[in-house]
Amino acid sequence: MRNFQFSLRLLTGLAYPGGLLLLAAFALYREEPVQNAVAPYTIYFCFGALAAAALLSWYHNYARVLCLAAATGIAVWSFAGLAAGSEVSKVVPAILLPLNFVLLAWLVERGVLTLSGMLKLAAIGLQVAGVVVWMRLGSPSAGKWAGMPWSVMLVFVASGLLLLILAFRQQTKIGPALLWALVAMFAAMNQGKPESGFLYTGAAGMILLLGVLEHGYDIAYFDELTGLPSRRAFNEALRLLRGRYAIAMCDVDLFKNLNDTYGHDVGDQVLKMIAGRLSNVRGGGRVFRHGGEEFAILFRRSTAAEVLPVVEALREAVAEADFLFRETRQKPGADARKTAPGNAVKITISIGYADRSDGRPTPEMVVKAADEALYRAKESGRNCVMSADTVPDEVTA
Repeated sequence: MRNFQFSLRLLTGLAYPGGLLLLAAFALYREEPVQNAVAPYTIYFCFGALAAAALLSWYHNYARVLCLAAATGIAVWSFAGLAAGSEVSKVVPAILLPLNFVLLAWLVERGVLTLSGMLKLAAIGLQVAGVVVWMRLGSPSAGKWAGMPWSVMLVFVASGLLLLILAFRQQTKIGPALLWALVAMFAAMNQGKPESGFLYTGAAGMILLLGVLEHGYDIAYFDELTGLPSRRAFNEALRLLRGRYAIAMCDVDLFKNLNDTYGHDVGDQVLKMIAGRLSNVRGGGRVFRHGGEEFAILFRRSTAAEVLPVVEALREAVAEADFLFRETRQKPGADARKTAPGNAVKITISIGYADRSDGRPTPEMVVKAADEALYRAKESGRNCVMSADTVPDEVTA
């Protein structure tokens, strides 16, 4: 379910905003009066957008996009400097660029001011030196950009397919941004005029910049382990609540014992599996990871009576599931037979829920009431659902 949800988000990312930026660049250069008006400024837009993407990547400690912004700048700079007829000279930067995209998309992000980040920047620096030498060996002069040969086109197509695969595997918003930026550079290198090439390269820089912004948003508002919206997103959603709503708080039973017995790797597996089950919630519910082993479910325009069968179905779905372990690093002293890959363990959750009422007029009060109901569900033996409106005496009766 988590992969399906990300696929939907990724497909949205593939259509927006990169596609819209490219469409805008294409439409801008369809009219000759517009071409004449913007042509003198395209070079400033090009390198300004790339510089902005590089600076934002530096600020967010994201070495891969920083290096790609630099590599894109090198490519457009070398193309603008090489003569129109120097086809052989243009092959080198044209092939280097898509290869840089694929390599940097594949490498693990470890920040800018790290050994990994410095090595990435050093590789780009070596390419700068190489391109300078290549340009000196070529015929530098101002001229039109010629179309790339079929061999280079095939490299771009193969690199685009690899980027698409990596985008689905890595599940980050950077993936679609890199793909669209590569498409923009493919268009830039096939333009007959330097000005139009600068325009498409500027669009590539803007796409990289927006990719960094979207990635930062995901880090802030989505939980990395489960892929669910995080507590920050939950707090934002609470501030927007109006009218009827209900909130359910869910907690994994005996999770500390699970971690102590099997190790934190298994605990992470359980949290991801629980998140997948809760994501199947019906009734218009939206699931958040509230923190640790606790999850929150927000139901807009719902009452407690409407929520009860929904959360009861979730509890049953978790209780009836067999959670199978994948291969993990064994915790010292743990029973290896229990943690062997393919072995199953039963996991249960407890749920407390509450809705907005005259006695609970604010979202914070509803969350507190749901938390108290969850606590009573734990005291009642776990693996059960408890309403905030349940009288405590009824629980112990």
